[in-house]
Amino acid sequence: MVDLLKKYFEKRFELIKLDLITVFANMASGLVSTLLLLVLGLFILCMFSFSFAFWAGEALGSEALGFAIVGGFYTLLFAVYLFFSKDKLELKIKDQIVKSALSDKENAGNLNQSEIDNG
Repeated sequence: MVDLLKKYFEKRFELIKLDLITVFANMASGLVSTLLLLVLGLFILCMFSFSFAFWAGEALGSEALGFAIVGGFYTLLFAVYLFFSKDKLELKIKDQIVKSALSDKENAGNLNQSEIDNG
């Protein structure tokens, strides 16, 4: 009886460890893909920003003025973000991370529970 309990707790510990590894792996892969998309998006935004700055500079007769307009636009956008939506966005990101972690853990738990029931 003691051996059965010992084996049960060892298997249960292994199952919990595998569940945690699955959750962390899914979160890490989501983070990496999100960061990759963010870097790619920033690169695209940077290229369009340079294009618009050069175009506006040519239209106004001063490249510096074109870049100043683009810089002013981004400064205004940054101020609006800080003033209005920083807290809301942070809360939404935290909620999404927790939701993702719980969803992954539930899915991993359901799969492993069915393996226990069948095995």
